[in-house]
Amino acid sequence: MLNPPKGTDVITVATRWEGTPQAIHAVEAGSKAAKPQHEAWGAKNPRLMRPVTGSGGLEVALYVTDFDSMEEYGRFWDQVSASEWYVQLQKDVAAAHPELRMAEQMVMYNAIAD
Repeated sequence: MLNPPKGTDVITVATRWEGTPQAIHAVEAGSKAAKPQHEAWGAKNPRLMRPVTGSGGLEVALYVTDFDSMEEYGRFWDQVSASEWYVQLQKDVAAAHPELRMAEQMVMYNAIAD
């Protein structure tokens, strides 16, 4: 994984979900339920973004969180990956396939931060 340059303020993580409109509706409900747990584990500003324009339309959602550093994101991921919540998420996603797919996860930094 790339380490962002010093001076970048925020790490943003986006998980792209793809599926039927009904499956994406389930992602909305699950994201709303997961938000308090993710905040307790250190995620900042969890949100589920839906496209207004562009590709995907009703069949795409992006779950986005922010962290003050890669270290904070690492601590968050350590808690997620060791949790029963994550085990259940994996089971739920597998059961929902092919109507729902976790397409990708991007860890990003602001390359033009002051």
